[in-house]
Amino acid sequence: MSRTTKPLVADDVEIVRRVLAHVDGGTTDEGTAWREPVENYLNPHRFTQELQLLRAMPSVFVPSATIPNKGDHVERVTFGVPLFAVRGPDQRARVFRNACRHRGFALVEDAGCSHALVCRYHGWTYRLDGSLSHVPHAHAFPDLDMSTRGLIEVPSYEADGLIVIGAIDSGGACVPQPDADAATAWLTNGTAWRDQLLPIDRVLSVETNRLAINWKVIVEQFLEGYHIRWTHRETLPDLYDNLTVVETFGPNSRVTFPYPAIEELRDRPESTWPGRVPATYVYQLFPNVILGAFPQLVQVIVVDPVDVAHSEVIYYTMTRADIANKIPLDAEELPDPAEVARYITGVVAEDNEMSSGVQRGFRAGANKFVEFGRHESAIGHFHANLGDRLAQFAATQPQAPR
Repeated sequence: MSRTTKPLVADDVEIVRRVLAHVDGGTTDEGTAWREPVENYLNPHRFTQELQLLRAMPSVFVPSATIPNKGDHVERVTFGVPLFAVRGPDQRARVFRNACRHRGFALVEDAGCSHALVCRYHGWTYRLDGSLSHVPHAHAFPDLDMSTRGLIEVPSYEADGLIVIGAIDSGGACVPQPDADAATAWLTNGTAWRDQLLPIDRVLSVETNRLAINWKVIVEQFLEGYHIRWTHRETLPDLYDNLTVVETFGPNSRVTFPYPAIEELRDRPESTWPGRVPATYVYQLFPNVILGAFPQLVQVIVVDPVDVAHSEVIYYTMTRADIANKIPLDAEELPDPAEVARYITGVVAEDNEMSSGVQRGFRAGANKFVEFGRHESAIGHFHANLGDRLAQFAATQPQAPR
């Protein structure tokens, strides 16, 4: 897919029009219903296939705002592989396998900022571009060629506020061309989320939770509004019941969750609507990342599969410096983003509780498949793309000898 200026999703004016039409008609966006076999959430062999696919295709690594300055670095285990990103003196973000080339010790153990990357086991030192610059007592390694012992880089691309990595599989498996190029393009063309993410320059918090939930169940919880009245009856009592706008672009999707205040725009000229829509935009960036754009802040949520029944979820909560410093915007004071973040954390905790219940329910043996209705079509879109890619990936892999 070539980079294009053609909008991938509707603009704010069109979103408001669609929401108000749904309010008036008592409707919501609907698509295709989907049935997903319960076995696909429980089968370890299926999980292994998914993990192999995920390691062989592009994915979002971290938001750019996590490493804004020279020397900033952040680490994350990605599909079971320890990696880290660092911003070099040329302002380029690079991603490396998180292992010293001497004994394999994890070079980066936490977020931070450094002039050089020094292994705290034996002191091997690397420049910010990954090249090896110093080995203590180097005479003890007579065959060491320092020019070839730099850190192992993973292909990466930075665009529109995200750092995206290419395949990290080390076993020779990879998504064939042109599929890999297309998958990368859908993550590096940020036409759909650029306006939401590029102004972000302040990280409020980074939190990691390990949950006893299959990774796909966690992705699903962000992609429909059907559950709001029942799951969030106390935390979101005024939000519309089952009213969303669902859009897809490539394997990705965007679900708009409007607030009742959107009806106040009826009396305002459409020219005043852009940038002021009372709604949450939730982007599912295939395969495993959720970007939630709220009026005061943005969350990038990475769902990292651990095993068939466990996931690690990382929440990057970010905002703009002027909002974080409580500078009024357009003479209108916004709520403290830290307070908003705490509120969102409570809402997500309720979602996780429901997902945990779903995971337990799989074991009851009551259902052969999970039933997703037409108002949950973004979930069906996710599963359809995952299933298609699994089938294509399996067809390109060498068959084991019999």
